[in-house]
Amino acid sequence: MTRIRRRSAVALASIAGASSLLLAACAQDASSTDGTESVAPSAAGETPTAEPAVNGVDAKQYASTDPAGDAYGFVTPSGKWLCAIIPAKKLAGCASHPTAGPLGVPGTPQIASPDGAPPAEADLIAVEAGKEPNFQNWNEALFPGNANVLPYDTTLAIDGFSCNVQFSGVSCREDATGKGFTVATSGYTLEFTPLPVSVPSASPPPIAPTAAPLPQQARGSNQCGPVTYPETGKPATVVIVKGTLRCDEAHAMLTKYFTGRDKSEPVYSFDGWECRLAGDPESAEIGYMINCTDGNGNTVVAQP
Repeated sequence: MTRIRRRSAVALASIAGASSLLLAACAQDASSTDGTESVAPSAAGETPTAEPAVNGVDAKQYASTDPAGDAYGFVTPSGKWLCAIIPAKKLAGCASHPTAGPLGVPGTPQIASPDGAPPAEADLIAVEAGKEPNFQNWNEALFPGNANVLPYDTTLAIDGFSCNVQFSGVSCREDATGKGFTVATSGYTLEFTPLPVSVPSASPPPIAPTAAPLPQQARGSNQCGPVTYPETGKPATVVIVKGTLRCDEAHAMLTKYFTGRDKSEPVYSFDGWECRLAGDPESAEIGYMINCTDGNGNTVVAQP
């Protein structure tokens, strides 16, 4: 499983092959001494005015169900991007979905690892309150749990940040400054792309979220949020390594495992599942890994 390490860095690469993102006039100067992109200066004392969200959705329908995670997240209709607005961090950002790995976007910079490891491609593009849009590496999930899909041409707005989804890409900003980013598979720009303003002839029906799809992951994994080891009280990350299982089904299966297994046996079979553990079940320091498989080609792992 790929985890993301927190380390912010301002983008140093220019946009490549991103005509579908309307990237005109957004190229960065890689030779800049401070690493920031060149922007036209605003009039002295002028403060950007935050425009109201276009086609806004009910933010509560996108809130995390994890009591320890204050976040509002969504998956794009294409299934390519997972984005979140995190009030506690005063941040809005997007990461690759369903694998939490490198963004895989042309021009994404390599970011040095804080532990001295070789530089790695950033896995998060973000905008933080009062800062320039930037790239980061995280060592934690961007959004805990299984996020809902945000439909095309709608906006999720909460706590001073807005994110919208268009066919050309996904875009987030800090509302007070208007600073933000737009990202798609073909490229990125460190500028927010607003939705076209439209005036409907009648009040549109409420937009209800749908559950994010979980296609079979032949070359990756899908993080499904944490579970707690009953013996240690320590959290473990639940990952669907392969298969078409939903996150709620994976959590339900592990709950049965924890409540029904014989703690003296390393293998426990139930409901068509066979779960094995490795490591010290009594260790309060590192916990232990659980690997569960069934006859339908699903593999679920819980690891510390």
